[in-house]
Amino acid sequence: METKKQNKRKWIPISFTINIKSPFYTFILLQIIFFSIYALINYLLFREGFIHPHLLFFGEKALLALRGVPPRLENIGFIYPPLPVFVAILFNTNILITQSFISSLISAYIVFELIKKIKPAGFIFPLVIYMLLSFPILFLATQRFDLYLYFFLIILSVKLLNSYMKNDYSLDLFLSGPFFGLTFFIHFNSIYLIPVFLIIIFFLSRKNIKKFAVISLVFFTPYLIFLSIFAYINWVFTSEAFGFLRIYKMMFQNQNISAIIASENLFNSLIYMVKYLIYISLIITPCILGIYYDRKLVSIVPFTIIFLLIYANLFSNTVYASAVFIIYFLIMTEFEAKFKPMILSIVLLISLVSSPVLALVSEELQEKRFAMALYGKFNKDVEIYDKIVNILHDKEGKILLNDAIFYQAVYLMKRPERFILPYQYEFTPALANPASFADYVVALKNKDIDIVFQRAENGIKNFYPIFENEKIIIYGKEQNKNVL
Repeated sequence: METKKQNKRKWIPISFTINIKSPFYTFILLQIIFFSIYALINYLLFREGFIHPHLLFFGEKALLALRGVPPRLENIGFIYPPLPVFVAILFNTNILITQSFISSLISAYIVFELIKKIKPAGFIFPLVIYMLLSFPILFLATQRFDLYLYFFLIILSVKLLNSYMKNDYSLDLFLSGPFFGLTFFIHFNSIYLIPVFLIIIFFLSRKNIKKFAVISLVFFTPYLIFLSIFAYINWVFTSEAFGFLRIYKMMFQNQNISAIIASENLFNSLIYMVKYLIYISLIITPCILGIYYDRKLVSIVPFTIIFLLIYANLFSNTVYASAVFIIYFLIMTEFEAKFKPMILSIVLLISLVSSPVLALVSEELQEKRFAMALYGKFNKDVEIYDKIVNILHDKEGKILLNDAIFYQAVYLMKRPERFILPYQYEFTPALANPASFADYVVALKNKDIDIVFQRAENGIKNFYPIFENEKIIIYGKEQNKNVL
């Protein structure tokens, strides 16, 4: 009888933990895993003709900064935020490696921190799978390392600031400032977050004015130093210290009518944000639940990022923007204290399923194409630029084009010395008399956009078309006709 009773004992599920015996090697292993995954995805997508234009843009600017004629060092400053271009330079302008490496660093850190702070592996594995497969994170990790790094640094600075207030560990405060300061060099719109952090610091310091002043000084000093240096350099070279803010906003502002109406109006921006949050509500369900459980003051940061981008008319109504909530959720949430494994798994599954579905019907073209590519339906974005490169790569001579339009072709050819570009002194005379400077002319068939086509619309003396379709036309010099 005793044996039968023993056989009927209640089954207890096995629980185990993950212990980090060697933090350094654990982190390196995680990074290698994420790097391999992201690099493979990037390679497969690129082979099929898909790559985000931002990556090619950063790659071209890095290429011109290193090997332009003359080297265009202002590509890592002045108008565009310099950090993404500078990082691409470190990897010798290989933008796919740059993208994969930076993203793998971020993802490895997030998982490393999850392993450190969560003991039961039953919590860790669903979160790791979620981060790996979540569409917003996957999109940023393979196509927009600049945004991934931007969101990550903001949330990391929030975490360190909150940790300092909680534990009074000075190193956290001193690290939070530089991390926030670096966001300026990724996206200039981080300047809008300064008032938000001032409010957070004020309340976290419990309205103690002296403590508020000291913490604010330490936290904002790196940002203000970076801003001052950048403004001074711009003043020296362009005579306009803060012109980069105006030009940056002009370049990246949203052209959507509803977004324009909502911008620069607090109430309209708030309404627009609420509509967006409803739109992505299923995706950010884990974050909302985590915020409800934790109830930290710093939980307002993801919302204020979205709000301020809308107010500045720099926000796109995209699924991938919800990544800021996911990153916040993974880094800031105290999982063991509140979440039950079953509830956690359900909300993660809801978020995982809903994000690619919304992306497939997204208004943002690149996001939609990326979602379709994951389903095996590729839109060959670089096909036309590959065509230009294939036609001209093995031919000798100078190529006149506008790289504001054809930066993809400049990067893909990897021979910047062959191009006559708008930043070069000979561009204007070459435009007036192509035969004296160029052997080939590439133009977009839209005179409202391409200054080169304004000159080439009715043909070019001593040149003839060697390729033409509904979008572009390539002219070659008559004397090269026999060579062609």
